Amino acid sequence: MTDKEINELPVLLTVPEMAKVLRIGRNAAYKLVYQKNFPILRLGPKKIRIPKDKLIEWVKSNAKEG
Repeated sequence: MTDKEINELPVLLTVPEMAKVLRIGRNAAYKLVYQKNFPILRLGPKKIRIPKDKLIEWVKSNAKEG
Protein backbone atom coordinates (compact mmCIF):
# COMPACT_ATOMS: atom_id res chain seq x y z
CA MET A 1 0.00 0.00 0.00
CA THR A 2 1.12 3.51 -0.65
CA ASP A 3 1.41 6.12 2.09
CA LYS A 4 -1.61 7.89 0.61
CA GLU A 5 -3.73 4.72 0.78
CA ILE A 6 -2.63 4.12 4.37
CA ASN A 7 -3.52 7.67 5.35
CA GLU A 8 -6.98 7.27 3.82
CA LEU A 9 -7.79 4.24 5.98
CA PRO A 10 -10.12 4.80 8.93
CA VAL A 11 -8.51 5.13 12.37
CA LEU A 12 -10.22 1.90 13.49
CA LEU A 13 -10.44 -1.00 11.05
CA THR A 14 -12.92 -3.84 11.05
CA VAL A 15 -11.56 -7.36 10.70
CA PRO A 16 -12.60 -7.56 7.00
CA GLU A 17 -10.92 -4.19 6.33
CA MET A 18 -7.76 -5.37 8.08
CA ALA A 19 -7.82 -8.57 6.02
CA LYS A 20 -8.02 -6.51 2.84
CA VAL A 21 -5.09 -4.32 3.93
CA LEU A 22 -2.96 -7.38 4.74
CA ARG A 23 -4.24 -9.24 1.67
CA ILE A 24 -5.26 -12.28 3.65
CA GLY A 25 -8.51 -14.21 3.86
CA ARG A 26 -11.24 -13.70 6.42
CA ASN A 27 -10.43 -16.88 8.35
CA ALA A 28 -6.75 -15.98 8.55
CA ALA A 29 -7.69 -12.49 9.75
CA TYR A 30 -9.80 -13.87 12.59
CA LYS A 31 -7.01 -16.28 13.59
CA LEU A 32 -4.67 -13.30 13.75
CA VAL A 33 -7.11 -11.26 15.84
CA TYR A 34 -7.25 -13.97 18.49
CA GLN A 35 -3.46 -14.14 18.93
CA LYS A 36 -2.22 -12.70 22.23
CA ASN A 37 0.23 -10.18 20.77
CA PHE A 38 -2.13 -8.75 18.15
CA PRO A 39 -3.48 -5.25 18.91
CA ILE A 40 -7.29 -5.18 19.02
CA LEU A 41 -9.92 -2.99 20.62
CA ARG A 42 -12.97 -4.92 21.78
CA LEU A 43 -16.09 -2.76 21.75
CA GLY A 44 -18.47 -5.57 22.65
CA PRO A 45 -18.75 -9.33 22.46
CA LYS A 46 -18.82 -9.28 18.66
CA LYS A 47 -17.35 -5.87 17.85
CA ILE A 48 -13.61 -5.97 17.23
CA ARG A 49 -11.67 -3.05 15.84
CA ILE A 50 -8.00 -2.79 14.98
CA PRO A 51 -6.32 0.60 15.48
CA LYS A 52 -4.60 1.53 12.21
CA ASP A 53 -1.46 2.88 13.90
CA LYS A 54 -1.09 -0.24 16.07
CA LEU A 55 -1.56 -2.49 13.03
CA ILE A 56 1.24 -0.66 11.21
CA GLU A 57 3.51 -1.00 14.26
CA TRP A 58 2.64 -4.70 14.53
CA VAL A 59 3.49 -5.31 10.87
CA LYS A 60 6.83 -3.49 11.21
CA SER A 61 7.79 -5.34 14.38
CA ASN A 62 6.82 -8.74 12.95
CA ALA A 63 8.32 -8.32 9.48
CA LYS A 64 11.35 -10.49 8.94
CA GLU A 65 14.28 -9.14 7.00
CA GLY A 66 16.08 -11.07 4.36
